Amino acid sequence: MEQPAQLKSGSLGFVEVLAISIAGIGPSMTPLLIAPFMFANAGNGTWIAYVFGGAMMIFVAFNINQFARRSSAAGSMYGYVADNLGSTTGAFAGWSLLWAYGFVAASGLGSTSVFADQLLGLAGVHAPAAVIATLVAVAAWLLAYRGVQLSAIVMLVFEATSVAMICVLVGLILAAHGPSIDTNQLRATGGFPGGFGLAIGFAIFSFVGFESATAFGAEAKRPLVTIPRAVIGSVVFASAFFIVAMYAEIVGFAHAGKPLAQETFPLGTLVASYNLGFLRVPLLIGAFSAAFSVLLACITAAGRIAYAMASTNALPRVLAAVEPKHDTPNVAVTVVTAVTLAVALGSLFGGVSPLDIFNNTGTLSSFGFITIYGLISIAAFVFVKRRGEHRPIDLAVSIVALVLLVVPAVTLFYPVPAPPQRYFAYVYLAFLAAGWALFAMRRRGAATSAETP
Repeated sequence: MEQPAQLKSGSLGFVEVLAISIAGIGPSMTPLLIAPFMFANAGNGTWIAYVFGGAMMIFVAFNINQFARRSSAAGSMYGYVADNLGSTTGAFAGWSLLWAYGFVAASGLGSTSVFADQLLGLAGVHAPAAVIATLVAVAAWLLAYRGVQLSAIVMLVFEATSVAMICVLVGLILAAHGPSIDTNQLRATGGFPGGFGLAIGFAIFSFVGFESATAFGAEAKRPLVTIPRAVIGSVVFASAFFIVAMYAEIVGFAHAGKPLAQETFPLGTLVASYNLGFLRVPLLIGAFSAAFSVLLACITAAGRIAYAMASTNALPRVLAAVEPKHDTPNVAVTVVTAVTLAVALGSLFGGVSPLDIFNNTGTLSSFGFITIYGLISIAAFVFVKRRGEHRPIDLAVSIVALVLLVVPAVTLFYPVPAPPQRYFAYVYLAFLAAGWALFAMRRRGAATSAETP
């Protein structure tokens, strides 16, 4: 069998790998767009939800790092599961990852359309959301096609810009209220009006993508060191950022006397309430940049997953092609971008608003992420046990991660969500069934070819 082309090794340093993981999370999106949904469910207990969510992701990260400290390859999470739980379970893992990254990328198209429309509106210009989404998708595709190093630099600059703008606003809000502690938040007064489980579900959506650095094992410098550090570092950074930013946002809305749960651009409202109008345009630019970073991170990561699956014949071999000039999986990146854009455009033409695209596709992505996190937590212990390196603490970490993941998993099904969310689980299961059928057909085809003289 022809060997797949290779990606460019050693092209990413620690800062670039960390940038990919942080951009995959898109921490700016939480105070910018997720905050109203989060507050509606967690209220003054929002910080508790993020402490719980951060702890959950740390345990998952520990399991991921059981592999990342010892081996690396393109699309590593897919390989971790396939190598330790079998090719069939690996196929489910791969399809779950493609689902997860694909829908987060689609959410990036929704959020970039929201912020681009507001920026253009300030200049008295209006552009259809479909046009904006198409232009943004093409720009992301060009960057992903030209090389992961360039993409990582763009993601780092864009996300850093957005986080910096938000930190300035957070600092000004906290300074305006002095050193006093918000006792309502400290005591979680009236917290979790939508239920603790649903709040944790939204917290998970804030964190998903932290593991995206593992998809670049073939391209990172010193991958057994840089990738584990990036995985843990991104979770720790995001946890601290979410807790502080959401605390300040809730304080700001409480003093402004406005309902955070009903906002569509909460930071814009805070800027107006605190007479900080000079920050509105920088915040919008930062918000657009952050949303674009999420889109780009997911396209590049999903491209590596598709490349890895094609390299093992789980997907058509054409997806394992590598563009010789830039050493990127050009076919996989192109297909991922096209499918992501098709989801966004199909939703827009179906009458779904860009903000609802962000919310719906983000919820859809959670199914894939919870699946892969669970599989990784099982595979991690199997991996160390096979190597004869297992300890009681390794089993405990795997079990704790699985138990904690049950909380957000249950909230995707119960209580039964309103339409269209109530149908998302069935769509996901149908997707996995179709993926398994394709895998089974390709495996049978490969077996038949091997038997043919």
